[in-house]
Amino acid sequence: MAAKKARDIMTESPAVCTPETTARDAAQQMERNDCGSLPVVENRDSMKLIGIVTDRDLALRILGRGQDSGTRISEAMTRNVASVKPDDDLDAVEHVMSGQQVRRVPVVDDRDRVLGIIAQADLARELQSVGTQDFSRVVEKISAPAHT
Repeated sequence: MAAKKARDIMTESPAVCTPETTARDAAQQMERNDCGSLPVVENRDSMKLIGIVTDRDLALRILGRGQDSGTRISEAMTRNVASVKPDDDLDAVEHVMSGQQVRRVPVVDDRDRVLGIIAQADLARELQSVGTQDFSRVVEKISAPAHT
């Protein structure tokens, strides 16, 4: 059987937002879609990935700084987001997650258009289902505190 690829475990067509989306709208979208992050796209026509915003970003970079819920996502999003391609194998996904210490990674095509997203739980479930003995090591590497 062929090795699984990013496309095999990603959530397709994830909810996205644009830099103009307000923090309130992003938070409501996260609640509706039961997710903790949204890829930020240039616009909904291009779907070109330009960043990502997490629930933690909303809490720390907007509310924590005393800004209101009408603040645009461009004030809180992380730019230069690491991503993977649909045909990347799961080792590449793990490498991006552990190297960047992120729990979610967007899947983009050759023109950086968002096709899907992979969460740490998706990767862990897949590694466990194929009998990878060290899936907990993978989760631990992704979740390790950053050394600053």
